Amino acid sequence: MTRQLRAKILRPDLDPADRKGMSGTAAGGTAAGETRCRCCGRPGGAVVRCLPDGRWYDPSDQTWRDGRGRRAAWPDVVEYAETRDLKVVVRPRQPSGNPEARPKSLCQRCYMQEEALRNAIRNRIRARMRRALGDLFLGDYSAPGILERAMELYRRKPRRN
Repeated sequence: MTRQLRAKILRPDLDPADRKGMSGTAAGGTAAGETRCRCCGRPGGAVVRCLPDGRWYDPSDQTWRDGRGRRAAWPDVVEYAETRDLKVVVRPRQPSGNPEARPKSLCQRCYMQEEALRNAIRNRIRARMRRALGDLFLGDYSAPGILERAMELYRRKPRRN
């Protein structure tokens, strides 16, 4: 079984059969205007009932789905008490770090999950750059009196008239 055939069998509502008529629509949408997230399958523009663990209720199929769009177990009463109704906005998003890549239609949740690793790497680089600047101008952090020297640099000096 080929990969494309397997994808159509597993997620038929996410991949429209007729791709020739999709020239003006975003990837994952149909000509009628209904867009779905390419990752989890949430319908764009709809209000979806969500659980904290990532499961959501699909009203078109009348079943609960997990964070990846697969069928999931129905919640019990305690879990259902924590549901929230969220409006899903699906937009074509450009993956960061690859300007030549084609945009994907993703909901905000899936976009944030995809960008989490890239954001963690960026934050680590920024923190290390700040620490390197501190080492460059103030010396080693374990040196005695480093806090006092740093505070002297950042204290406001009185203005002279």
